[in-house]
Amino acid sequence: MDKIKILHVVATGRLSGAEKVIADISTNLNEKYECYAVCSGEELKRYYEEKGIKSFIIDINRLNPLEINKLGKLIKEHNIDLVHGHDVKPSIASYIAAKKYKVPVISHIHVTYQWMKSNKIMKSIDGFFRNRYNLSIACSELVKEYYEENNNDANKNKIVYLDNAFNFNEFEKVKVGDKGQLKKQLGISEDKFVFGFLGRLIAVKGADLLIQSFYKVAKNNEKACLLIVGDGEEREKLEKLVDQLQIKDKVIFAGYQKNIYEYMNIFDCFVLPSVREGLPIAVLESMAMKKPVISTPVAGLAKLIENKKNGIMLQERSEVELVKSMVYLYENEDVRTQIANNAYECLKNKYNINDYINKLEDYYEIVLGRGSI
Repeated sequence: MDKIKILHVVATGRLSGAEKVIADISTNLNEKYECYAVCSGEELKRYYEEKGIKSFIIDINRLNPLEINKLGKLIKEHNIDLVHGHDVKPSIASYIAAKKYKVPVISHIHVTYQWMKSNKIMKSIDGFFRNRYNLSIACSELVKEYYEENNNDANKNKIVYLDNAFNFNEFEKVKVGDKGQLKKQLGISEDKFVFGFLGRLIAVKGADLLIQSFYKVAKNNEKACLLIVGDGEEREKLEKLVDQLQIKDKVIFAGYQKNIYEYMNIFDCFVLPSVREGLPIAVLESMAMKKPVISTPVAGLAKLIENKKNGIMLQERSEVELVKSMVYLYENEDVRTQIANNAYECLKNKYNINDYINKLEDYYEIVLGRGSI
């Protein structure tokens, strides 16, 4: 029997949250499915191919007709049965490319699209295509609600949610190296308390708030240090901020790293200072590593984090709130341990990749005309 061919389309060329979701889906689906991936860079292509996912480089960032035409040819040549676009531009490109061959399209909403409040043109364009996709999947219930509240043009009956999940099947094979060795390599002494951040250094991730808050925490807590893992357009600006605050000896920029669990292993606490998020994979990864999480009140985490039970959820995104929470966890080891253990159990029971895949396969069958909601 021929396999059902799924093509995932993403606009980026480096591994981040949505890109990891594609890998988790592709490596956990039932064997009757065969997954392909389109991305815009060699690094991400290699990552996918190492996981056995056939991958191709097509840059659809500018929605260039020539690139969309390449995508269409790929769909035809490989007899793709369903295209799964991840976020706005990949979904639009997928629809245009797949329409000619009557191939169904699913659009995945990975974050809250806050631009819908101010960019009416983009909102209308997105709404136009949203109604033409066979199905849209939001990465959390609150992301779905946010979209529906802010785009009345979209047909709500064609939007569902599927909470992001953690890939325990992969995690069980993960081996981390010597914690002390990496600390030594980074210049972090054994007695230091490590506040950690992992993610792209872009404005929406809010690392500037974390640095400003850490500055105040470090004033009265000499063993505190901050490890920032990730890269992006804001890095130079953030490094200048660290210089201005004169905390260069306490803040380490580790840059982009592939072996994220090695770095998470030396965190004492993970901080998510984002302006907006869907349901961030980095938080799920931190919980799996039994690292206590502090998060700003972003949409996707409202259901996941029970404040002071399995994480710390700020009442508002502010320096005062973040400083208070960082100091609280710094000073209370028992609380850190309890929160981390509770988070791990919550993740294992409610956000397991196996349940996610079962539901996603149901949606695939519906879109392919073989099932019903």
